[in-house]
Amino acid sequence: MEVRIQALEAAINYWRARQPARGNEYALSAPVSRLAGVYARMIYYRQDAIAADSLEAATLALIEAWRLDAGSIHGDSHAE
Repeated sequence: MEVRIQALEAAINYWRARQPARGNEYALSAPVSRLAGVYARMIYYRQDAIAADSLEAATLALIEAWRLDAGSIHGDSHAE
């Protein structure tokens, strides 16, 4: 299975809404930071998708939580 960059963007926005940046420096929450690291690597390497089995379990859990919560409400057109 692959995770498409659009799905990752949606998961980041989902977690940003649930756990917004805090403090004077507007530090990202842990879930957003974890997902943003993967997103940054995908942008750097110009990848449209990444193999799910190449991601850490914690990262996959965040994406799966988004899919189960937001995806069930809005439909997950980003899953493959």
